[in-house]
Amino acid sequence: MPRPRSPTRRSAAPPAAFALVLLATALSGCSDDRSFEPLAPGHWWIYAIDARVLDEARHSRYVARNAANGELDRLTVVARRAQASSVDYLHRGKDGVTRRAYRRGPTGTLSFDQPPRVLLPADPVPGKRWSVPSTLALIESRTFARADRVIVRRYPVTLEKTVSADDATIEIPAGLFHDCLLVTGEGRTSVRTDRGNASASVTVTTREWFAPGVGLVRLEREETSTSPFLKNGRQTWTLLEHGD
Repeated sequence: MPRPRSPTRRSAAPPAAFALVLLATALSGCSDDRSFEPLAPGHWWIYAIDARVLDEARHSRYVARNAANGELDRLTVVARRAQASSVDYLHRGKDGVTRRAYRRGPTGTLSFDQPPRVLLPADPVPGKRWSVPSTLALIESRTFARADRVIVRRYPVTLEKTVSADDATIEIPAGLFHDCLLVTGEGRTSVRTDRGNASASVTVTTREWFAPGVGLVRLEREETSTSPFLKNGRQTWTLLEHGD
């Protein structure tokens, strides 16, 4: 039985800023995509990103939009464009919504995900689990020694994700959302510290809320360690506006 549409604050059309950050695409009409990860062309999102790295607060905006459908390796994909020079090629299939390939930078080459990265599984019921590769991006060394830097070394970490609930409610600037998926993630990795003379364990935890017909509305990520050589980091994504 389909779920009732959640009340949200929406805009009839994307703001003028899209003209600067997105390639022009001839699109019209509205989407009826009620999934937790909408892939219909024309859907757009604006997020506030707030992070803290080495006690320094960082604030930015992230703008994304589904452009036209296309074909990649004989699969139907949608090009999700973000921040002018980033494109993810997403496909909905038997494994759920997956990223098949991506480009980064105005002259970036096409890179394929091997295996495809699962954004959301096909049956996101409570208890569903899957793995996602990630990279440390928030925790950092307390010292200024180059040998101790963490972020620039792009330490890989695998996040084990779990659908923790399918009836979550969350209120953010974009509106009040009901019947959301709450997806939690956790991963651990080891990094070198103290000029390479020691190592430390780093734990990454995430919480993500996905609203039906909207997609990701809130993300929280923390990277923590008990090591005296490291400073914990935190990041949040909050949906400000969306539309189709």
